[in-house]
Amino acid sequence: MKTFALTVRPDKKSATIAKTIRNGLMKNGFVEDLARPEQVIVVGGDGTFLRAVHQYLPVLSQTSFIGIHTGTLGFYMDYQDTEIDEFIADILPGNLPVETYSIMEAEVDENTIFAVNEVRVENPMRTQDIDIDLNGGLFERFRGSGICVCSQLGSSAFNRSLGGAVLQKGLPLFEITEMAGIHHSEYHSLGAPFVVSDETEICLSSADFRGAILGFDSEVMNLNDAHRIVIRKAKGKDLHILRGKKVTYFERLERLF
Repeated sequence: MKTFALTVRPDKKSATIAKTIRNGLMKNGFVEDLARPEQVIVVGGDGTFLRAVHQYLPVLSQTSFIGIHTGTLGFYMDYQDTEIDEFIADILPGNLPVETYSIMEAEVDENTIFAVNEVRVENPMRTQDIDIDLNGGLFERFRGSGICVCSQLGSSAFNRSLGGAVLQKGLPLFEITEMAGIHHSEYHSLGAPFVVSDETEICLSSADFRGAILGFDSEVMNLNDAHRIVIRKAKGKDLHILRGKKVTYFERLERLF
């Protein structure tokens, strides 16, 4: 018995496509399981895909994701909204190849959050001082609007809009990119994106995060009472993506621009 769940963008077109997929799978022996699905089918865009991953974090390592693009951006999606019959025919045998990716975790004082694309500290209220430690040693003190730490998967997302480098698929790296750093004769930080191994532990600390928020993918939390964010590769949580159509990484990048 194969189990599945659907995460759907909230629009009429996506809902209609989701209904067609549900009926097609259930007529062929699939069972819908919203709690512990073997496969999560995402109908929407990248935002919907990230929402699905966060929804199924408790069972992430036992679940695989696959997407049909009906949204704005479709970097994570293999199929277009005109290819539903092809999608159903491909998924029914249950032998699609799987790509496995690490995700990020961040400890915020006593809380732990997870992210696929990036973890970022942003302060829209005032200039933020942040000490950046790598593997326990001080790398620099940053002053500016914030810091973004992204995975290889997330390097083409918010990081790219900050002027960060896009990292090729398969590279086990994190990237640290500044947001509006202050650079003058009295103060400056590196002033360029910095790439490190994804085995690196990155600590962002400040005596005062008042007014700052922590963004992780499309989620946010207040940092007013926090002093330290430790970012590392998550242990025991891997993201599994089913690959149907042969879409190269560079073809996916082309969709973004």
